[in-house]
Amino acid sequence: MQYNYNTTNLLSKKIEGNTILATLYLAAQKNIMHAPMYGIQYDNKAINLSKINLCKNATNGCVTACIYHNGLFQNSHFSKNKIKQARIKRTFLFLVQKDDFFEKLIKEIKTLQRKAKKENFKLLIQLNKTSDILWEKESFTYKEKEYQNIMQLFPDVQFFDYTKYNILKNRKKVPANYTLIYSRAGLNKGKLVETWDELKTLLDNNIDVAIVCSSSIKEYLLSLNSYNSYKVLEAEVAEQNAFEYKRNSLEGYILIHEAKRGTNINKNSAFVLEEHKDLQEYLN
Repeated sequence: MQYNYNTTNLLSKKIEGNTILATLYLAAQKNIMHAPMYGIQYDNKAINLSKINLCKNATNGCVTACIYHNGLFQNSHFSKNKIKQARIKRTFLFLVQKDDFFEKLIKEIKTLQRKAKKENFKLLIQLNKTSDILWEKESFTYKEKEYQNIMQLFPDVQFFDYTKYNILKNRKKVPANYTLIYSRAGLNKGKLVETWDELKTLLDNNIDVAIVCSSSIKEYLLSLNSYNSYKVLEAEVAEQNAFEYKRNSLEGYILIHEAKRGTNINKNSAFVLEEHKDLQEYLN
């Protein structure tokens, strides 16, 4: 039986300055498991959801603070939560109807390309807003031609993602039009995932490192312009400018995300840097 996982769009779009930012929101593993509660059916013989994990390196802290679980719709009734229903449908489309998924994705990117060209905008695409998929390894067939990944089909489009994979070890060879930023993890089950020396190794190899911090720490770091000799930049500004600063950079930047008001924070994870003592302990 072929289930219908169609949604109005795969990509969410917004315009920031002169950049069109298109984003793909998929569902977290816990929500995929609860698909029937959202009125979404699937063939359990075709897919074992207990073995599906689209964010394999997620930690206690980032799971708690994840934007997927935060916001206006986190407590709404299953049947009324249209946003999560759409995310689950997109995820099933990717998992079990991959040809249809890529056909729809390609169509949407081409539409955005035309809009960007017509209005003289830059186009920037983030496919892992709420996932950590190795998109450089997701091959597909389009018009009887094999493509190693979506970036190969659109060499003039800039893609980017935040990742918790070790970029130097696991994701070193990615397409030139695919920018990866390492997302600092903090502690996981009480163990430090990455030391400052390990983060410096990434920065020294011209890989940006993203951190999440409180409003006060964000303001403090941005006022310094650099931290421990590495340049500091607000992540939203980097995205709005389509990472143009990377063209001439020899070292990575520290990109700052602010934990917005209402964000769930695991106090024992050190994922969100809330106070100056956190900087001293984890970024020195």
